[in-house]
Amino acid sequence: MNKKEIIRRSISIPKDIDDKISIMVSKYSYTVKNDLIVELIELGIIKYEEDIELKNKINTLMVKVEELLNNIESK
Repeated sequence: MNKKEIIRRSISIPKDIDDKISIMVSKYSYTVKNDLIVELIELGIIKYEEDIELKNKINTLMVKVEELLNNIESK
């Protein structure tokens, strides 16, 4: 049997965000608010990592475009 590891944390959430989460809990039929909060955190982490990867690719592309333009200008 796999034991799911859980670490308990105490956090403060602004009321407006908590209100939005409460609406989402009922809208998307979650039985426990914490399940939705954890899922939102997971999605946020995934999105953050995707954004970092995309920014790195854009930076690499920009460097290559600059090199190409410099080569064209020098000829």
